[in-house]
Amino acid sequence: MAVKGTGESMILKEELKEQAFNLGADLYGVVEASRFDDAPSGHRPADVLSGAKSVIVLGMKYLDGMVELLPVGKEDGNYPQSPREKMFVGHNAFLSAQLDRIGYTLARVLERKGFKTYHQLASQGGTDDRYLVGMLSLKHIAAEAGLGTFGHHSLLVTPQYGPRVRLTAIVTDAEIEPTDKPLAVNLCDGCVRKPCVTHCPAGAIKEPGETEVYSLDKFLCAQYRRTRPTCSVCLKVCIGGRKG
Repeated sequence: MAVKGTGESMILKEELKEQAFNLGADLYGVVEASRFDDAPSGHRPADVLSGAKSVIVLGMKYLDGMVELLPVGKEDGNYPQSPREKMFVGHNAFLSAQLDRIGYTLARVLERKGFKTYHQLASQGGTDDRYLVGMLSLKHIAAEAGLGTFGHHSLLVTPQYGPRVRLTAIVTDAEIEPTDKPLAVNLCDGCVRKPCVTHCPAGAIKEPGETEVYSLDKFLCAQYRRTRPTCSVCLKVCIGGRKG
């Protein structure tokens, strides 16, 4: 068994990272499972895998052209089940399938080494759509792994791609050397127009208070999302996503 802080755990981290990028991942991070011991019951890595020690998080970037298809406000084509929405839904499903393939491959690598794994699928399950809460919060895992910070819209904002990323995670009882510490910057600093607040069709996003990271009315967001196949307006208008 690899032990954290040893050459073996570092080699395992780099081996999995190389495989993830070779398979098409754009983001890779590792965080200790114990970092989430204070998460709500049922949403901790140990709740899905007994003896969990490490969590690997993987990300893939949305194509900018596909995100730009999403209609905002009174644009032409802004109606439920529009061709633009359907095309983005298809792109989202494609990325999810690719992430599931990469995640499963890495999970099997770990299994063949004698470790147990749990794979939080990007495509199916794991999320209570009533409250927009996942069995594991992929955004929190990615933030703890140093891949990004929370935006005013509650999405993960990465330095490279803004919020235009899709995530998956693997929980394992292998001790893998963590990657980076959480970022010490707020990637929403300098965003003056707050387009995610202005353009939210549900009115669910507000400017956060001084002690808040974000202010999202999950009920309003969930209610609006039930009226159409996708929303993701905040994903499109976030200025952090216009850099790469």
